[in-house]
Amino acid sequence: MAGRRVTMADVAKEAGVSIKTVSNAINGVGNVLPKTQKKVDDAVAKLGYRIDTAARYLKTRRHQTIGLAIGGFDSPFYTQLLEGVIEEATAHGFTVTISTYNQLEGGVEELIREAPYSNADGWIVYASHPLNNEGEVLEGDYPIVQCGNYTAFGKADLITLDNRGALKETTQHLLDRGARRIAALCAPEGITRETYHKKDAVRGAAVIDRLEGYFDALRDNDVPIDWDLVPDGRRWTLGGGASAVEDMLRAGTKPDAIVCYNDSSALGALYELQLRGVKVPEDVQVIGFDNIAESRFSSPSLTTVDPMWKDYAKMCVTRLLARINGDDSPYATIALHPRLVERDSTRK
Repeated sequence: MAGRRVTMADVAKEAGVSIKTVSNAINGVGNVLPKTQKKVDDAVAKLGYRIDTAARYLKTRRHQTIGLAIGGFDSPFYTQLLEGVIEEATAHGFTVTISTYNQLEGGVEELIREAPYSNADGWIVYASHPLNNEGEVLEGDYPIVQCGNYTAFGKADLITLDNRGALKETTQHLLDRGARRIAALCAPEGITRETYHKKDAVRGAAVIDRLEGYFDALRDNDVPIDWDLVPDGRRWTLGGGASAVEDMLRAGTKPDAIVCYNDSSALGALYELQLRGVKVPEDVQVIGFDNIAESRFSSPSLTTVDPMWKDYAKMCVTRLLARINGDDSPYATIALHPRLVERDSTRK
């Protein structure tokens, strides 16, 4: 098509469909079959057809863009979520705009307030802390899907993980392999035997849900809770995992297994154990959470929990597109159950 601009008619001819079908496929309207959509997409790519986004917006009042709001890029799971959202949105003919909110004075709530004025048809918002005023900022007609581990107060769809169930399963995995003195590197700062009953301030946070899952498994197996095995202080980094192990061993607290808030703390714990001549998994078993790429390449390879980020992202996009398309059903909370990935840091 060198020498002239590629038209919608050219795309229709190449795909073997009508111009109307091409228009519907490009604009995301009508009931276009997946195989027909693929024909159109392939023809667009082959011919280099350029979509006039301004004209499309005037016609459909849609930008064919969704937003993804995250705190920053300081955690591997943000990248995994981003990749999954882009893949799923692209499959539906949408582009993705990305924004971070940690640098904003008003944080995530400021971003949510400004979202309706963006060039996006709706936003997926990962809330890294509880929303104020019972989620008042979510009230309104603009499509927002919240994801993460804090309540949306019934004012938006919430996509989350069954963190409590996942940690109960991982702790049970260790109990089934003979462990009885299981340390938990998943306690928030300030949570101790004395303050545990005051944990409502962070209720719903993944860290509390995971800690309670750990306690659930111990109680189900009549294993006493030993708070010396639950170091506080947000030990959620490589250094945090290593220092937690160092502190426990120096205090004479000797676990036979460690369940961690994330893979970073697990890899730090693994490093410190090996530095001190402790064999994994013979002497101490270790389990992480997140299934980051590095977990496969540690020595021994790390048993971990896979949050199934691709499925998680797909659900976020699916719910947002439904709201964009006019779904006015009651808001729902959807908790996806992660998958345990057995590797070499636990016994067979």
